[in-house]
Amino acid sequence: MELTRPDADLVLVHPGREPFDPRPDGLLDARWLQELDGDGVVTYSQWSRPVERDGAVAYRRYRSVGPASADRPVGCVVLVSVRFDRSGVAEEWVDLVLAALAAEDEPHPGGISAHFHVGVDGTRVLNYAEWTSARAHVDAMARGDGAVGRTSLWRRVRSFPGLTSSDVRRYRVAGG
Repeated sequence: MELTRPDADLVLVHPGREPFDPRPDGLLDARWLQELDGDGVVTYSQWSRPVERDGAVAYRRYRSVGPASADRPVGCVVLVSVRFDRSGVAEEWVDLVLAALAAEDEPHPGGISAHFHVGVDGTRVLNYAEWTSARAHVDAMARGDGAVGRTSLWRRVRSFPGLTSSDVRRYRVAGG
């Protein structure tokens, strides 16, 4: 799956394994992610046009960092879901996260890429992050005291005005 494909106008994240048989009009690609620390499954799908599916949260890709196609194998996908108490601040928060990542003198070597999506309602962010392994992500979070970095900017990320919740889960790609 190409996470930065320009023809993907919409991304849907759906709890559970969403069946796409027959293939719906506008579906470009889909993958199923199996939670590593539980038994949950999430469907991440890309669409060429706006579409609604029951239970799915709709996003638009905002910014990405790292290679479009990794030259290192992806051993773990980390989904970071963030919510805000109002719309209009999600992009500012993503920009702050990217500034914090860029300020790291020695970023953790296990990080491969990060693809930030903003919810179409403007109150959510989803980071689809690729890591070499789940252990690498756990180690990065431990050394950063709950963030993947060590700079003072991470305190601003975690205490951002209007941030109401943040959820981090690790997955493996189970099919697509």
